[in-house]
Amino acid sequence: MSHANNNAVPGGPSWYSDAAEYWKNVEATVDGMLGGFSNLDDQDAADSIRFVQPLIDQGIIAKGSACDCGAGIGRVTKSFLSHLFSPIDLVEQDHHFINTAKTDPALNSGLVSRFIHCGLQSFNPEEHNISYTGIVWCQWVLGHLTDDDLVAFFNRMVAVCPVIGVKENVASGQYGEAEIDHQDSSMTRAEGAWRRIFKRAGLKVVKEQWQSGWPKGLYRVKSSKEAGVDDDDKTSRA
Repeated sequence: MSHANNNAVPGGPSWYSDAAEYWKNVEATVDGMLGGFSNLDDQDAADSIRFVQPLIDQGIIAKGSACDCGAGIGRVTKSFLSHLFSPIDLVEQDHHFINTAKTDPALNSGLVSRFIHCGLQSFNPEEHNISYTGIVWCQWVLGHLTDDDLVAFFNRMVAVCPVIGVKENVASGQYGEAEIDHQDSSMTRAEGAWRRIFKRAGLKVVKEQWQSGWPKGLYRVKSSKEAGVDDDDKTSRA
């Protein structure tokens, strides 16, 4: 992740097309999805399960249908979501990732309901009469959305699902509210930036948890569960 030109504003005319071009050249494997860190797949999934399972046990999240946003080849669905939710929709903008997922027997045994070829900046489940009873899960993908598009995305998702799960890298804030990577058209937001995004989208943070066992030298990773703010409950609880 480059720290250069952090004052650049994402969302230029080629922001999304540049990202699509970058991912088009990434291999459709677990190693490709994790940037060469396929050895972290099990640890990542185990921590996600530890984050969500108590919420299911407490009745906060229903063990129902789910949506894997920015699903790639279905790595997160296979290693994590499939243990807790079914059926699952996969939403992915890269055609060779989604086509790879479609040929995976583990995903085609009734686990995945829909393979949706669409970028999150455009994905609107209400247009297709789709709703989810469990969770909308977003992992290592929201950095590709501009702030305005991310707020709009959250608004569309909370309209069709009571719970949104976010698992993303978190910047230290040393280089500003977001560190821009112009190679893949993404940004790594600092905690303050995430808080402001959630507030703009009318979401409250219900639970947060840092990823454990992560190698030094990589961004810290945080999971958080968000829900819509009711009219009579404008306070945020963490």
